[in-house]
Amino acid sequence: MRKFIYYLLLFKKAFYIMIYPIFMGKSKLSRFIRMGIENYLIFQPAKLRMMRIQRNLLKKFKTVRFASIDGARLFAWYIRAQDNKPTILYFHGQCESILYHQDIAEYALKNGYGLFMLSYRGHYRAWGLPSEKGIYNDAQSAINKLNCLGVDTNNLILWGHSLGTTVATNTAVYNDVKALILQSPIKNISTAAYDLMNFYIRRIKIHWLRKYVKQHFKDIDFIQKFDNLSKISKIRCPILLVHSKTDRIAPSKNSRELYERKLNAQIYLAERGSHWENKWCIKKISEFIESL
Repeated sequence: MRKFIYYLLLFKKAFYIMIYPIFMGKSKLSRFIRMGIENYLIFQPAKLRMMRIQRNLLKKFKTVRFASIDGARLFAWYIRAQDNKPTILYFHGQCESILYHQDIAEYALKNGYGLFMLSYRGHYRAWGLPSEKGIYNDAQSAINKLNCLGVDTNNLILWGHSLGTTVATNTAVYNDVKALILQSPIKNISTAAYDLMNFYIRRIKIHWLRKYVKQHFKDIDFIQKFDNLSKISKIRCPILLVHSKTDRIAPSKNSRELYERKLNAQIYLAERGSHWENKWCIKKISEFIESL
């Protein structure tokens, strides 16, 4: 049954991608439909794949409920920093929630770092409909909330994973933060969508579709850009790019191309590692934070 549901959802995604160009007109209705398709394909909050909170984390973080600058009701986990150490503002990726990254909370507690794990609108315990502009507003609202909690912006480290790297990058452009960590970043939403389709093509072994899919994505102009490539050169704080060479979701060439746009950044390419976990890069991230 699980395999059937997987292929059913995959077919639905492919169907939406195929019909997307039909609605690339200039009318308000076309734009409305395109935004609906994009938001379904991009976000897909992990509401039905819940995980238990680890017992060793219970009562060690504070739950925070607050309003975004445009009225969305948001949720976060907060751990206060020890001994004036920096606070990490963490942005998770697509089809995830903060529940998927409890190891980040364990890492912060072990090292005395502060942590604010933001749940975007429409995701775990947060209300509202997600969009690119919306989750950017959520990120800025998180910084505003941290300021209210006594955390200075210049003592914040922004850490984004996958799609969350676009939120971290955009936030770093407009705030004087301490540092930026981009784990398994994407370049922009267009190339990320193509890379993901390639992943599915390889997984279900229909390689003959690859040429058609590549041409199809050349003809697509997404409304929402999530564009790390155009923004990374505008960032003034120290940057660390970490990527695994065996990442099957977002290829490591993403980090190499971002590095070429910001040559004073640091880059670490691991020989092996999964897109979904950080054991392969946590030592390098620790070294980076301690060097600040």
